[in-house]
Amino acid sequence: MRTAVGQAQSLIDALLTLARTDQGGFGQEPVDLATVTEDAIDAGAAESGAARLHAALAPAPTGGDPILLERLAANLIDNALRYNVPDGDVWVSTGVDDTHVVLTVANTGLPIAAGDAGGLFEPFRRLQERTGDGGFGLGLAIVASIAAAHGGSATAGARPGGGLTVIVRLPAQR
Repeated sequence: MRTAVGQAQSLIDALLTLARTDQGGFGQEPVDLATVTEDAIDAGAAESGAARLHAALAPAPTGGDPILLERLAANLIDNALRYNVPDGDVWVSTGVDDTHVVLTVANTGLPIAAGDAGGLFEPFRRLQERTGDGGFGLGLAIVASIAAAHGGSATAGARPGGGLTVIVRLPAQR
């Protein structure tokens, strides 16, 4: 019973986050995407299990809601851990290109057909079973919604040999 209540609460929280970002209306404050990503890594480190987590976090100044941006990073990291192979790897990096800050999360999951990767941003969409428990297929939908609400985008591509690479691009703040 306690597990069912916890799962229901998690689903409600995920749906509320999705609705909140779709509506917009949150504040714009300076945020270093590297810092919120590091916080998300620290929070998820205990859940990494057998996965090896590799981080290369360069400053990535943007603007927006720090709580939502940390949720974006946490969802990506959680997804990379859940949809991984035993003893797999997860790579997380942040940086800046010409006009955007970039957060990239990749893993060594099972092979994914190249044409299937983009559909993972649809709510309740999963391609395969995970190595862990929980989740509702909303993680990447929330990532895409948060990115769009911050004037950015999220794209996904299959990694050669298996796994997924997700790239989030947000406007850089100078």
